[in-house]
Amino acid sequence: MKTLGISLLATIALFFMSVFIVSPIMSNIGYSSVESSYHLQTHALLVTLIFTVILCTILGSRYVVEELKKGKE
Repeated sequence: MKTLGISLLATIALFFMSVFIVSPIMSNIGYSSVESSYHLQTHALLVTLIFTVILCTILGSRYVVEELKKGKE
């Protein structure tokens, strides 16, 4: 249950990070939300998802390497 709560909190945090940080950056680059309706939000969420997957992969691989080193000792 604790894991579910942490996952829900992280999901909400990522959504708001996407809305308040990633979307304005993409908008300043020149991606207009007026011309593309909801595409700015959708693409901001996709960019956030991509970087989340990259971060989780890096952290997971570090954990696996540490466990393998412990196993060899």
